[in-house]
Amino acid sequence: MPVWVWEEGMKGGARPGSGRKPTLIDERRALSLHKQGVSMREIAERFGVSIEAIKYFFKKQRRLANDNRN
Repeated sequence: MPVWVWEEGMKGGARPGSGRKPTLIDERRALSLHKQGVSMREIAERFGVSIEAIKYFFKKQRRLANDNRN
């Protein structure tokens, strides 16, 4: 299932729809690649996004997993 990821520092302008658009990442595929031992840099290259977007995606995934445990 594709997931929109907003990179930190993404701010819109005063007009609706302004600012950088979020990055679309296939959540299942990204998690599968990570479990296979593919580096974050390689995952970023495969999705055509920045490594920062992938780092933010996995940081968000860890946060959600920790929240579900509590």
